[in-house]
Amino acid sequence: MKKVLIGAVIVIIIVGVIILRFVLKQKTGIEEAVASSIKPVEVIKVRLEEIRSELQLSGTIEPDSRVRVFPKVAGEIIEMRVDEGSRVKKDQRLAVIEHEELELQMRQAEAAYRAAETAYEQTKKLAEIRVRTQITQARTQFESAEVSLQQVKDLAEIRTISQIEGSEAGLASLQANLEKIKSGAREEDRKQAEAAVNQAKANLANSENDYNRLKKLFESGAISKQLFEGGETQLDVAQAQHDIAIEQMRLIDNGAREEDIQAMEAQVKQAEAGLKLAHAQAETETWEKDQALAELQVEAARAALEATEALETAKSWEAEIISAETAKTQAKAVLDLAQKRLNDATITAPITGIVSKRYLDQGGMASPTAPIFELVNMDIVKATVSVIESDLGKLKLKDKGQIQVDALPEPVDGEISLISPTLDPASRAATVEFTIENADMRLKPGMFAKVTIPVEIHENAILIPRSAVIEDRAKNTRSVFIVKEDISERRDVELGLSQGSNVEIISGLSAGDMVVTAGQYSLKDNEKVMVVGQ
Repeated sequence: MKKVLIGAVIVIIIVGVIILRFVLKQKTGIEEAVASSIKPVEVIKVRLEEIRSELQLSGTIEPDSRVRVFPKVAGEIIEMRVDEGSRVKKDQRLAVIEHEELELQMRQAEAAYRAAETAYEQTKKLAEIRVRTQITQARTQFESAEVSLQQVKDLAEIRTISQIEGSEAGLASLQANLEKIKSGAREEDRKQAEAAVNQAKANLANSENDYNRLKKLFESGAISKQLFEGGETQLDVAQAQHDIAIEQMRLIDNGAREEDIQAMEAQVKQAEAGLKLAHAQAETETWEKDQALAELQVEAARAALEATEALETAKSWEAEIISAETAKTQAKAVLDLAQKRLNDATITAPITGIVSKRYLDQGGMASPTAPIFELVNMDIVKATVSVIESDLGKLKLKDKGQIQVDALPEPVDGEISLISPTLDPASRAATVEFTIENADMRLKPGMFAKVTIPVEIHENAILIPRSAVIEDRAKNTRSVFIVKEDISERRDVELGLSQGSNVEIISGLSAGDMVVTAGQYSLKDNEKVMVVGQ
């Protein structure tokens, strides 16, 4: 009996379970039937964020400057002051080339310059004085020539006539004395002889004075030699007459002898010859030639004076000073060149940087055609990239960029410092350089660089995932679904910038809209939806 009851209870329990499972299954089917008419979707809320359009470029890190240092003079390197890796400053001495001959050339140039400088200073002080002195000398010579001409005019003809008259008087006196000697002297003869002696003395003194004046004129070139010789002859005649007068006085005092008479006759003949000579000089008019010569000398002196005065008018000393100054300038240029060549024997650093290469050692032979050092400036480096023609218009000088190299965990900032004005015909790309501060020397020339350049930035832009956008290529439209109160709504949108998986919506959405990001392709406008996955 007890076993029967236990069996009955088990049966009742089994039946109850079966009935409960049936009821639950019926309820689930009803719920599934209701849920099958509501489409599940995932949504996001539209947000306002910054979006950028960027260029991604590849390039190489290069030093800000790379200089190969060539010697300007050839010779043996006698000093070598740096090694590879040495840090140097601009104008620091790197090496010295043997320069003894260059030093000698510079000393020679210094001496030549000092001489030219001294000549220039003297010319500045003396050139004008020299010209004015020449003018004074020329004026003095001209005045002297005029005086000489006047003396020639005053003396020439008169002296010739005086010579004739004096010769005639002397001849007459001698003839009279000869007669007196032959006939014997009287008291009145003695008085006449004394008078003749006095006259002869006076004539001799005058002749000596004339001779001295003519000698000075002849020595200065104012008269001809013929005129001078005539004066000399006149002096000789006056001397002879004086001697004769003295002799006659002696004869009167002592009485005449035969030999005295013969001597007196000889003197008479000599006086006759002197008279003929005076007549001959008068007939040839030698004074006219002397006057013409004196006039020529006056004209020559006048021309010389005018020439020197022209120098004064033209300030010729200025040209002389300029010439001396030019010579000084040329000497200074030669000196500067010699100094430069001597300085070139000392090789200095053209930039501040690091010695990346040293091609020669001390004792090596330097040549202007071969470098000795290579220097690089790494305090600032450049990331050099190539930008295609279509992207060039997006860049401008001073634009910022980020440079990533494998050796650094974080990118570094750079700034565009150069955009090449020309493109490579083969690649149709231009070189763009980014300047990067590198004080810590972490960036090394030759490193591979990835450069990111934001070319357009929109702040407070409406951003959604690009996957939420439905594109109809046939109609060339773009749309999204939003959810309002569990009802779908289709909206046409206009796209803007893209960055990664996000896209900017220029029109069609507002901040706060709930945009469908999953399930949108099976949706229709104004459908009941169920938001899931939030």
